[in-house]
Amino acid sequence: MQRISIVAPMYNEEEMAPIFYKTICNIVEKVKDKYIFEFVLINDGSKDKTLSLLKEFKNKDDRIHLISFSRNYGHEAAICAGMKEAKGDAIIIMDSDLQDPPEVIYELLKKYEEGYEVVNGRRVDRKKDSFLKRFTAEKYYDVIYKLSGKIKVPKNIGNFRLISRKVLDHINALNERSRVFRVIVPYVGFKTTSVDFVRPKRLKGESKYNYKSMFSLAGDSIVSSSSIPLGWSLKFGIYTSIISIIGMLVFAIFLILKKCNVYSLNIDSKFFFLLFFIAFFFSLVFIFLGIISQYIARIFKEAQDRPLYIIDEDLDSNMQK
Repeated sequence: MQRISIVAPMYNEEEMAPIFYKTICNIVEKVKDKYIFEFVLINDGSKDKTLSLLKEFKNKDDRIHLISFSRNYGHEAAICAGMKEAKGDAIIIMDSDLQDPPEVIYELLKKYEEGYEVVNGRRVDRKKDSFLKRFTAEKYYDVIYKLSGKIKVPKNIGNFRLISRKVLDHINALNERSRVFRVIVPYVGFKTTSVDFVRPKRLKGESKYNYKSMFSLAGDSIVSSSSIPLGWSLKFGIYTSIISIIGMLVFAIFLILKKCNVYSLNIDSKFFFLLFFIAFFFSLVFIFLGIISQYIARIFKEAQDRPLYIIDEDLDSNMQK
C-alpha cells in the first residue's frame, strides 16, 4: 500500500489548527483503503497555542509527525523541514488555513495514479482577492516567467501540490539556502500536470502572509531562478556609454555653433539640463548596483553555511518506515 505524507506548516494558527486537523482526517478517511497517511505538521515558532494543540493531536493520533522550530524561520524553511522528514511515496504540500482545499487531494492522487510525478494545484479564480493582490500576483508571475529561462514557473501555482518520492529526493539533494519551493519544483522537472481549484475565503484568523512577505518571496524567486538581471548591468553600461558619447557630441556641436554665432545657447538651461542628465544616469547606476547587491547577499548567505532552520522538538509518527 502506498504511503502519502501531507506536509503543512503552521504559524500562529490556534484558531485554524483544530479545523484543519478535523477536515484532513475526514478527507483521508475516504481513501484509507488505498493509502497509508502521515501528517507532517511544522510549528514555525508560533507564539500562541498552536504547538500545544498540535501536541494534543499527536498524543491521540500516531500518524502525526510534529516538528517545532526554535523560532519563526518562515514558510519556505518550514516546507523544507517537512519535506526532509516526510516518509511517504508521495508528498502533498499545503497550507493549514484550508485555502488550499483539502478535497482537491482526491484529484491530486488521481493524477498521481495516472503516472504523474508532479501534480500542481492551480488557482483559476482570484476575484475574491483585492485589486492590489491580483495585480501584484499577476506581475509577479509575468516577471518570473520571463526571467526564468528554461525553468518555466507556471502562473497561479503556489506551494499546493503533490510530488513523488523521486522528485522529493532530488529537491532534498539541493544545497541552496535561499529556497523558493514554487521555483525549485519546475527546476527539477519530471512529468507534470495540474488540477484547477477555486480558493475559498479563510474561515478564521488572519493570513500571516503580508505584502512584506510577498515582496520578499518575489525577490528570492527572481534571484534564485535567474541570473538575467546581472546581464542588465552590462547592457545598461553599454547603452549609457553610447548615450553619453552622443550627448557630449551634441553639446560640442552646440558650443561650436555658438562660437560661430550660428546658434545662441542659454547658459542656465544648459547647466540644469546637464545636471539632470548626470543625476538621472547616476540614479540608474545605483538601481543596478542594488540588483547586484541582492545576488551578493545570497552569496553571503551561502558562504555563512548556517542551517536553514533549528528544530526544538521532533515528535516522530509511528508510521512504518
